[in-house]
Amino acid sequence: MLRRFTVPRCFPGLVGRCLVLLFLALSPCLANAGEPLRAAGAIRLPGVAGRLDHLAFDVRSGRLFVAALENQSVEVLDLTRQRHLHQITGIREPQGLLYVPGANRLLVCSRGDGTCRSFDATTFTEGPWLDVGRNADNLRYDPDSRLVFIGSAGEPGNGLLTAVDFSAFLPVASGGQAAPPHSPADFLLDRPRQAEPRMEIPLSSHPESLQWDAARRRLYVNVPDEHHISVLQVGTNVVEKVADWPVTVGEKNFPMVLDSAANRLFIACRKPARLAVYDLQSGALQGQVPCVGDADDLSFDTRLQRVYVIGGEGFVDVFQMNSGNPGPTLLARLPTLPRARTGLFLPELELLAVAVPHTTNGPAAVRLYHTQK
Repeated sequence: MLRRFTVPRCFPGLVGRCLVLLFLALSPCLANAGEPLRAAGAIRLPGVAGRLDHLAFDVRSGRLFVAALENQSVEVLDLTRQRHLHQITGIREPQGLLYVPGANRLLVCSRGDGTCRSFDATTFTEGPWLDVGRNADNLRYDPDSRLVFIGSAGEPGNGLLTAVDFSAFLPVASGGQAAPPHSPADFLLDRPRQAEPRMEIPLSSHPESLQWDAARRRLYVNVPDEHHISVLQVGTNVVEKVADWPVTVGEKNFPMVLDSAANRLFIACRKPARLAVYDLQSGALQGQVPCVGDADDLSFDTRLQRVYVIGGEGFVDVFQMNSGNPGPTLLARLPTLPRARTGLFLPELELLAVAVPHTTNGPAAVRLYHTQK
């Protein structure tokens, strides 16, 4: 027998309020449901002040390395547990980072003293180092030849690309090459031996982002002061410049990323803020669109065919690449915070990490975003 249930007069209002509260609680999730990036947490960087620069990732351990340029340190984070693990101190304005997994080595380029320093990535004991001149910045690695490429300002008024055998950054006990320090001062400073470069390639001015194309054995280098992209062919014992592609869509072409499979190269300019696409073989401009300002890092998502532009204006722009259309289409503009202009896409985790410096809004942190269709 069914009994009739009488709803108290106050109950509909109570239910309505509860539904409103439930909707507000779930609204961030609902808002993110159709977004290309979904917030997945943040890891605080305790006591870290000032500008943050580039990042590197160790897939096997899930550790993320962050160059805290103005804090004179490199921060080590555990992405699995989303916690801060360690701080490497005493590095003068670190910029570019490179983690080499097989050797478990971390290389750090310092703007402050023009060195590229190496560390055991477990004990963080410093190993061999190399002086590459002023403003040591970006790093790339070719695992086939085991060459490390380092961009710096070199001598005043010039730029420099240095190619170094990776073994030069290893301690002798780990298969490194023995080499004497370059001067008695190295003994007085109690520093490890200095590595020896294999090749030095002069450039017309300071290089910014450089990207390695293993299939073509080429380096593509942004040279913003000259308004061009330098294309370098890498041989066994020689590196030759084969072209300078003019950049006419804007100035300050700092970040770059490749989509080698589709024969595409992307750069972002800051003045005006534009994302440009070039043919990787000919250098022909294929498309250009406005993008977030003050961009310093680009990433390409091969699985979803998307470009992530991280800009200090306070946003991440997500562009979709479509078959049959060489130009990018803006999919979404997601807010971060002002001055958050560096980050790294981690394809193994389908995760985008964005470095957010300390501001009046809160402490420095790395924000994490899951990619989604």
